[in-house]
Amino acid sequence: MSFQIYRQPRTGALLALAFFILSTPLLSSARDTEGSGQKLAAIFPEAKKFVQRDVILTAEQIAAIEKKLGAKLQSEDLKPIFYFLLDDKNKPIGLVLFNNIEGPNGVIEGAVGLDIMGKVVKVAVYEHKESSTIAGAEFLKQFIGMGIDDAFEVGVDVEVMEGHAAAANAVALLPKKTVVMSYALFLKRESKPAPEEKTPEPETPAEMPEEDMPEVDDLKALMMLMIEDYFVVVDYFDEKESKEKAIEAANRLARYAKRISDFEPPKNADQTDEYVYLQDKFSETLLQFAEKLEQEGISDETRKQWDAIVTLIDQAHLRFSEEEIDLDAY
Repeated sequence: MSFQIYRQPRTGALLALAFFILSTPLLSSARDTEGSGQKLAAIFPEAKKFVQRDVILTAEQIAAIEKKLGAKLQSEDLKPIFYFLLDDKNKPIGLVLFNNIEGPNGVIEGAVGLDIMGKVVKVAVYEHKESSTIAGAEFLKQFIGMGIDDAFEVGVDVEVMEGHAAAANAVALLPKKTVVMSYALFLKRESKPAPEEKTPEPETPAEMPEEDMPEVDDLKALMMLMIEDYFVVVDYFDEKESKEKAIEAANRLARYAKRISDFEPPKNADQTDEYVYLQDKFSETLLQFAEKLEQEGISDETRKQWDAIVTLIDQAHLRFSEEEIDLDAY
């Protein structure tokens, strides 16, 4: 199976909203593309393309990840390389992280694939000095479907033959680390409370109150929040998400769009008035879309409105960034 690699300046919609105003490249040139491509194909056989993103963790991100992980990150973990997989329609289907962990008898090399909801789809172990038990399909398949709310711990949600608990817990760190890092960097969701802690959720207002807005320190963090809701709406039109969730997502996007104007545009900073006007127009368009979506659901009119919103994203990006973006593939 062969893969194609997306490079600057043309980029797919997985990171479209992050590219909305940002001019800093998020995708790097691929390294070891042949070896990586074969392993990616084994994890996501349906994938046709992938984009590679190199990340350098901040001190705050490291602290948050280690706290959730319950373990220290290794030096190579501080500059992870994520691969985002795309299907034949250029739609994101998941991500893969190659990483190592220290086992009782030495380094264990592996990779983990997550779907777009942050759930494990495959764990692969390539090199190790442990018992074959902890690298076999029977052991590794139990991680499939696990996510941010799972313990990844022997005796809790991981089973293994007696005498191999230490090695099994080490291997379990592969998917756990991938899930925790992915949520900290991209998904931006909190763990769900235990069933006994759940309380009835209030109805979502037409506009999210300002005090309920997630705190963000920079434009990139805000764009990452927007990506998640953007794909909720996309999935609704693909009949993979509920109408209620799509309406909530559209209203959140409108609120987020208002916040964009709080950050100085990195390009053409002398045209701030136009920048603010465009964000306000974007926000107003999203609110109108959410209202129409509630009235009609999927219709010719709501599809037309959503297409106009995507066009606004494209226009804003081209106006305030030097990089080109192409959403037509989606």
